[in-house]
Amino acid sequence: MNTKKNRLFIAMLLIMVTISIQEITAQTLEINGFYGWQLHGTARLYDGDLRITDAPNYGGKLSVALSTTAHVELSYMRSDTEGWFDPFYAGEPPSDVFQFSSNYIQVGGLQEVNMGKIRPYGTIALGLTIWDPKTVVLNTKTQFSATVGGGLKFWLTDFLGIRVQGSMLMPMVFNGFGFGCGIGTGGSGCGGNLYTRITPFQGEFSGGIILKISPN
Repeated sequence: MNTKKNRLFIAMLLIMVTISIQEITAQTLEINGFYGWQLHGTARLYDGDLRITDAPNYGGKLSVALSTTAHVELSYMRSDTEGWFDPFYAGEPPSDVFQFSSNYIQVGGLQEVNMGKIRPYGTIALGLTIWDPKTVVLNTKTQFSATVGGGLKFWLTDFLGIRVQGSMLMPMVFNGFGFGCGIGTGGSGCGGNLYTRITPFQGEFSGGIILKISPN
């Protein structure tokens, strides 16, 4: 079921890119391939902790310029790592170490500061995280996720540069939805809340070559 959802999400992204191709070709594009390091994290579950080890990460980003300093960005990042389950119950031993990959597919915005050849920037993005175990015993899991980060672009020429970045990765678990009504001194009213928690919370640092493609 998760595999079908993943394929549908990727297909929707491809359709959006295809529909917008005429607009994109009139804009400045930036293509970035990167390699880095993803820090360990712990996911607090109902009956124990899932502990994830440090591991390399890699991927790519495609940015479309909205102005000279603002961009819309599509990114993919993968990390092949391993982890184990550490139960809360004292009499139950930790599980065996198992291998899996984390896959972040996200769309967001990038805002940079024009300082000539060096450009500091900040990013925020939303999308999906796909946890893909490399064993048939465990199932693939897909979560909504958010990412915030910042970094620097160093332009060596008008079209070639180096990009370095640090980010916080925040997959989210939806715990439920609450709705209620009340009457007070200010009158009556109703409202709802969506309850979420971040699990796991990880950092990453990466860098790579960036290529600028301008229509002119």
